[in-house]
Amino acid sequence: MAKSFNKDFKKGSGSGAATADSAGKKKSRRTKSIVFLTVLSILIVLAAVFAFVSFDLNATDEYHSYVSTISLGLDLSGGVYAVYNVDTSSEEYTSMTAEEQNAAIQGTADTMQSLLFNRGYTEAQVTVYGTTIRVEVPDVDDPERIFDLVGRPASLWLQGSSSQVTSSSSYDENADGMDGTHISNAGLSYDSTSGEYVVVLEFDDEGTEMFSNLTTTYSGQYIAIFVNRELLISPQVNEAITSGQCTISGGWSGSTGYQDAYELAVQIMAGSFAVPLDMAESGVISATLGGSAITAGIISGAVGLALIVIYMMILYKMMGVASALSLIYYSFTYLFFLAVFPWVQLTLSGIAGVLLSIGMAVDANVIIFERIKEEAAAGKALGTACALGFKRSTGAIVDGNITTIFGAVILIIVGSFGASALQGFGITLLIGIVLSLICSMLLTRVILYAIRILAEGDEEKKNKRGYAQKLFGVHRGEPMTDEELLEASIAKEAE
Repeated sequence: MAKSFNKDFKKGSGSGAATADSAGKKKSRRTKSIVFLTVLSILIVLAAVFAFVSFDLNATDEYHSYVSTISLGLDLSGGVYAVYNVDTSSEEYTSMTAEEQNAAIQGTADTMQSLLFNRGYTEAQVTVYGTTIRVEVPDVDDPERIFDLVGRPASLWLQGSSSQVTSSSSYDENADGMDGTHISNAGLSYDSTSGEYVVVLEFDDEGTEMFSNLTTTYSGQYIAIFVNRELLISPQVNEAITSGQCTISGGWSGSTGYQDAYELAVQIMAGSFAVPLDMAESGVISATLGGSAITAGIISGAVGLALIVIYMMILYKMMGVASALSLIYYSFTYLFFLAVFPWVQLTLSGIAGVLLSIGMAVDANVIIFERIKEEAAAGKALGTACALGFKRSTGAIVDGNITTIFGAVILIIVGSFGASALQGFGITLLIGIVLSLICSMLLTRVILYAIRILAEGDEEKKNKRGYAQKLFGVHRGEPMTDEELLEASIAKEAE
C-alpha cells in the first residue's frame, strides 16, 4: 500500500509540475509578446519622427528628416542643364571617319550617362543632337555643380617616366604613353587594410593591352597623369598590370581624403571622353510639376494608407490590426530606403511605383487572412489555422510578386536606354515589392502570433468559448472527417 501510495503521489506531483511548467511557458510567451509589440510601437513612433521632423543636434550640426533627403527628378524639383559642342576642328575629331565620329560622340554621351547614374542621378538625361550633347541633371540648383558631376571636358594623357614627375613642364605627347579614350570607368574604393580610399581605373579591351605594355615597360618606375597638360599625380608602378584594372593610392583618408580621391576620379573620367568638348551654355531648369505634385503625392499616399488600414481592421479585426502595424512599419522603412539608396531619384512615375507597391503589400495580407479563415472554417484551431494560412498562401504570394519583380527589372533595363520615367518607376517598384514580401510573410506573421497569444490568454481568463476566434473575425467549424476532407480537396481542384 505504501508503494502504491508513493507511486500515486509521484504521478500527482509530476502532473502538477507539468501544469505549472505549461502555465510558466504561457506567461513567458505573453510577456515576450507584450515586449515585442511595445518595441515595435516605439520603433514606428521613432520612424515617424525621424521621417518628417528636422532638428538641431548642437550648435553646428543639424538633423534633416530622411524624407526631405530623397532625391527628386526634374519634373518635381527642376535642375540644371549644360550644352556641350564637339570641337569638330580638332585633330582628334577630323582624323576619324564619319562612322567613327558618330560612334565617338555617342560613346561620350554614354560615358556621361554612366557617370551621372553612378553618382545617384538616375533621372539625368543625356541627349545627342548631331555634334551637340545636352545634359540635364535634376535636383541641382547650381549650374556650376554639373562640372563636379561629369567633370570639365578635358584631354587625358598617361605618360611613362623613369623618375617621379613633379612638374607640368614634363608633359610630352611624343613620349611613351596613352590617352584616356580607352578608360571605361574611374571610381572610388575603400582599402580596409590601409584604411584609405583609392581610385580604381578600368580599361576597355584595347586600353587593357596598351596599359599592360606601358606598365610592363615602366614596372618599378612611374606613370604621370596629365589633364589638359596639367600634372594631376605621378604614382609609382609596382608591377605590370595586365588585368585591365588598376588602383591609384595617394594616402587619402578621412572625409578630406575622400573628397580628394573623388575629384581625381572625376578629372580622369572627364579626360576619357572620346571627342573633345566645349561647353556652349548652361542654366537652370524649372520644375514642370513642382511642390504641388509632391504635396498631392504625400496626401494621396497618406489617405490611401489610412483607408486601407481602416478597411483591414473592419474586415479582419485583430488580423487587420496586425496588418496595419506591418503596413505602417513597411511604409516608413520604404521611405528610408528611398532616401538612402543612391540610385533612387523620385519622379511622378516613381510615386506611382510607391503607391502600387503598398497595394501589393495589402494584397498579400488579404490572401493570407482569407486562407486563415478557410482553415478555421474547416475546423482547425486558431493557432493551427494561422500557421497553415501562412504556409499554404506562400506559393501564390511569392509567384505573384516574382512576376512583378521581373516586370520591374525589365522596366529598369529598358529605362536605362533613355526612358528615365520607366526606370524611375521600375526602381521604386522593385524596392517596394521586395520589402513588401519580407513584411507580409515575416513581420505580419510575428505580429499576428504576438496578438494571438495575448487574445488566447484573455480567453482562458474570461472563460468564454470562442472569444479569440470572434476577436480575430474567424469562425471555427466542426472538424471534417477524412472523407469530407478528401471531397473538399477534390472539389477545390475541380474549381
